[in-house]
Amino acid sequence: MENLYCPMIHGGLHINFKNMDSDLGINQCCLSTQPLISLDTDKIWKNLQFTQLREANNKNQWDTDCWECQQIEAGGFKSFRQSMHEHFGTRHDLSGPLRIDFLFDRSCNLACTICGPHSSTLWQQYNKQNKVFYAKVDNSSSVDKVVAVLKTLDLSNLEQVQFCGGETLLGNSYWKVAEVLAELVPYAKDKLLVGFQTNGTQPVDPKHYELLDKFKLVKFFISIDGLEQKFDYLRWPANWSQVSDNVLRLKNELPVNVMFLVQETLSNFNLFYSGQVESWVQKYFSTNRVGDKTDHSTQLAKHEYYGIENITQEYFDAIAPKHISKLIPNNWKEDPDKIKKMLNETAKHDKIRGNNWKKTFPEVAEFYSRYL
Repeated sequence: MENLYCPMIHGGLHINFKNMDSDLGINQCCLSTQPLISLDTDKIWKNLQFTQLREANNKNQWDTDCWECQQIEAGGFKSFRQSMHEHFGTRHDLSGPLRIDFLFDRSCNLACTICGPHSSTLWQQYNKQNKVFYAKVDNSSSVDKVVAVLKTLDLSNLEQVQFCGGETLLGNSYWKVAEVLAELVPYAKDKLLVGFQTNGTQPVDPKHYELLDKFKLVKFFISIDGLEQKFDYLRWPANWSQVSDNVLRLKNELPVNVMFLVQETLSNFNLFYSGQVESWVQKYFSTNRVGDKTDHSTQLAKHEYYGIENITQEYFDAIAPKHISKLIPNNWKEDPDKIKKMLNETAKHDKIRGNNWKKTFPEVAEFYSRYL
């Protein structure tokens, strides 16, 4: 029987101060679809939900909210669970987290196709300007609350901290928390990896270089879902030329303890073109400036309309010979109503943004031609 041990279930902590329903929400993993729960800060690490998840994982059982890793592994790709297992190994009965994922600032300069106002202030402005309804949210800074929570946790096992956005390199919120981490974790220089998720549009002020050097390793997780016009469409209103230039500049200028990972989110727009981003990474961005490898990972878009399952039979047939087809669930079938809603939603935003998805993704448009 396959070993399903997951370090994120036993050692992960996802802390979300931008939960829609409460001031503080937690679960064990940033990829889990388990609803965030709100707890007193002195009960965060040992709570009933975590205990039950750990017990089930000890019995080698998949949790239903871990479907993404399960689906990716079933397709023969390396999942987040497997990557974390390679890094951390197997550990039980921890007194505190191995890895913490933080989300506490929605500030973002992009309104990416697969995102929304829950994670982007530009999306909020865009919807307001174009009279698109969305639930108003609190965008105030939670830096002080994050620091308060950190001080309640046992950080003696901590080896990774991941900053999730918004855009983490925009403003100073995440830099302030990184400063506190360097103070609270005395072994930070010897043991702690800090990751920043970034859309690649932002430079890093040299004033932060000294802070970056206080950690064993810093990793920039750069979101790239396509090249050229495909990138511009999916990561609107970013510009591929500006982003690729900035990414290569970061590679050549950041301290030598900074490494990179290119994160590609697969949606029904770019699934057909899978492999193009990885080829670009290998050609132009294969290492940092001292030769450390740039990793490339894929994840699945969690979106009502743009998930990889919302495809036509023609689309399915076109990717069937490719290894990427293994990511499509075995019970997949075409959903005409959902496809029509997706096309209406796409047309609405294309009109506002001056885009044309059919010209940007012509092969994909042909797969949907029965509906056009």
